[in-house]
Amino acid sequence: MGKMPHIQLDEQIGADCAILPGDPARVDEIARYLEDVKEETFNREYKSVTGTYKGRRILAISTGMGGPSTAICVEELADIGVKDMIRIGSCGALQKELALGELVICDRAVCDDGTSQSYLDELRYASPRLFFGRELSDDEILYADADPQMVRSCMEAAADLGFAHKKGSTRSHDALYLKRKGQLDEFYSAAGVSASDMETAPLFAVGKVRNVRCTSILNVVVEWKKDIKESVGAYKDGADDAARGEKNEIILALETLCRIR
Repeated sequence: MGKMPHIQLDEQIGADCAILPGDPARVDEIARYLEDVKEETFNREYKSVTGTYKGRRILAISTGMGGPSTAICVEELADIGVKDMIRIGSCGALQKELALGELVICDRAVCDDGTSQSYLDELRYASPRLFFGRELSDDEILYADADPQMVRSCMEAAADLGFAHKKGSTRSHDALYLKRKGQLDEFYSAAGVSASDMETAPLFAVGKVRNVRCTSILNVVVEWKKDIKESVGAYKDGADDAARGEKNEIILALETLCRIR
């Protein structure tokens, strides 16, 4: 098998686990914690490095923003033998008790994006595409699940490390600035969903189809009902709590991959 067409990697990377940030710049931050770092490729949104952490060979590769590029990355990683994947990324809180820099360890994700819904038949879900406005009971919300063992290992590692965290679900979507976003946030908050992001459900959906163990660690960068642009702007400028959360999610992902092997 030759190199995958998008991520430009093959089995020669020698890693069967991966950390998946969205932002290519975050790959460089992960590399700071690795030994024997090798820069692999940078094609389109897919920047990758390999290295070792506590004896395990680990790949870090960016997925870009949104579901389609995430699904492509996960599919091609599975083709070259990567079996364990953890997404690290940012999220907006859907519950008022979540603070900036707190980590949400996702056990499931609402499939409110087009990519994960494209995998519905393969996941054997019978639910129709979701539309806001019709009455939905909790069990009608379409979820894709993380790997339970991965979630348990992640929760145990977070507790041992003393990181502020909670287990919860996220709503993955495609439209950050949708005009009715406030209504959607209220609906999913009332349903008990913890956070919102754009990549977790695609990871879980493809992971289920491809038999990949996965979870998602999300750093709260927008508190409940706070302005997205202001909050994300402050995060990019290095706001202390959110920046600490980014560091913590990297360490937590690395520790979890070492525990679960």
